[in-house]
Amino acid sequence: MMCPQCLLKVHMNCRVCHTTVSAPRGIQGKMSVSEMPISLQGHSRDSTVKVTYSIPDGIQGGGHPNPWSPFRGGLFEAYLPLCERTKKLLPRLERAFKQGLTFTVTGKDAGAQVTWDCIPHKTSLQGGKSSNGYPDASYLTRLSQALTSQSIEEVLANSQDSTKT
Repeated sequence: MMCPQCLLKVHMNCRVCHTTVSAPRGIQGKMSVSEMPISLQGHSRDSTVKVTYSIPDGIQGGGHPNPWSPFRGGLFEAYLPLCERTKKLLPRLERAFKQGLTFTVTGKDAGAQVTWDCIPHKTSLQGGKSSNGYPDASYLTRLSQALTSQSIEEVLANSQDSTKT
């Protein structure tokens, strides 16, 4: 496994530099991205990206309501317009997810379940801001600000291209 400095990912022990780092915190699972051939209100020129998070049932950690007790996972979907700004936000969303910032556990005992945490997601294709859908002209700005507030910054193109020859 590699440390954040070697791969910009959180791992237990890095085989390259031999640094030991803490395990990912928060709720873990799988994140996938797919394109949908529809446009969101307010983004008529763009197709839609569906982000799907699959969170398995698990055991609560120390920062959750009932540490070491089980919680119920789930399947969560969110939608973004497929535009240049979103293309820059998707890697940041992935880093936030891998760092355990996207979900948390609420409830206690048998009612403990995974819910969205501090990174805002649009869970509806329509209905506007009040229904957690589109149109919402300020959503991508709010999403970027929320990621920045959690120290999830945009990776500059120069740092990505420096490894290419």
